[in-house]
Amino acid sequence: MNTTASNPASQRILTFLAGGIAVVSLAALVTVLVQYMLQVAATPALLAVALYGLPLAFILLMAVLVLNFRERRRSS
Repeated sequence: MNTTASNPASQRILTFLAGGIAVVSLAALVTVLVQYMLQVAATPALLAVALYGLPLAFILLMAVLVLNFRERRRSS
C-alpha cells in the first residue's frame, strides 16, 4: 500500500478553492445576520455570496471526492 499522498495539483487547487469559498461564504452569512440583528440593510452582493457560496463549495468538494475515487480505482 502506498502511504505517500500523490495528490495532483488540480485536486489540491480545487480543495483549497472550496475551502476558501466556504470560509468567505460563512463570513458573509455571519455579516448578514449581524446586520439583520442591527436592523441595517445588507447589500445584494453580500446576500448573494452568503446564499450561493456554501452550495458552490459543497459541489467543488464533491468533485474532489469523485476525482479522488477515480484515482484510487485506477491505481488498484
